[in-house]
Amino acid sequence: MGLVNPLRRILRLLRRGEQRISELERRLSSLEGTLDFALRDERSRWLYANRAERMDASVSFFQEGRRHFHLERYRFAAQVVEGKQVADVACGTGYGTELLCAEGKAAGAVGVDIDAEAVDYAAAVHGRDEIRYVRASADRTGLPDESFDVVVSFETIEHVADDVTLLDEFSRLLKPGGTLVCSTPNQWPLEQGEHHVRVYDHTSFKNVLERCFAVESLYNQNSGMPGAPFNRGQAAGITATTPANAGLAECYIAVCRKPGDPA
Repeated sequence: MGLVNPLRRILRLLRRGEQRISELERRLSSLEGTLDFALRDERSRWLYANRAERMDASVSFFQEGRRHFHLERYRFAAQVVEGKQVADVACGTGYGTELLCAEGKAAGAVGVDIDAEAVDYAAAVHGRDEIRYVRASADRTGLPDESFDVVVSFETIEHVADDVTLLDEFSRLLKPGGTLVCSTPNQWPLEQGEHHVRVYDHTSFKNVLERCFAVESLYNQNSGMPGAPFNRGQAAGITATTPANAGLAECYIAVCRKPGDPA
């Protein structure tokens, strides 16, 4: 018996050592993949250098939970775009615009972003025959009146100086009876949201949307990520907002309708 406990301790240490080696190998493999991507070409280097502000959720070196959070938002919107003309306003690197066409089967899409480098990346990496990317401000897109069936704009409204002007632009772009799918964080303090200029909660988000649109449905989205400060202990997913769960959303997604009958 005198040797049993020391042997058990040695075995435990060996197992821990194996686990640490396995974890280090996993991290090394991930780092090698990231470096391979970052060195691939000029656009990949740009994305890697700007990864704190710009993401491409189709690229694996971004955190998996964060990628899933952004992709699920676009997959939600993809349910209402089949056969339709779509504007993805503040499209960033364009991965979501491509998803709306590839998975949602939109007839055509225009991705709009104010960042020229993001637009160049989107056109090069996420271009398709049915997609056009343009550089423009979200509240002054320069696109024709009433030329879209659906406008998608995620995490944009909290960034602009005048939220009503932005919504007026969305309304101008939409055909009568058209759909707006829009999201915003729930009660993220300004000091926690870089480049945010205002904070929304359930009531203020719904109220501003109703200045221009009929809000047909509102949803909670949560990332489920343990390190996300405003996930509020919720599982990952998109669920209908209710009076009981409204305060638990990490972000809200609204589905709105422009007044008027479709042509």
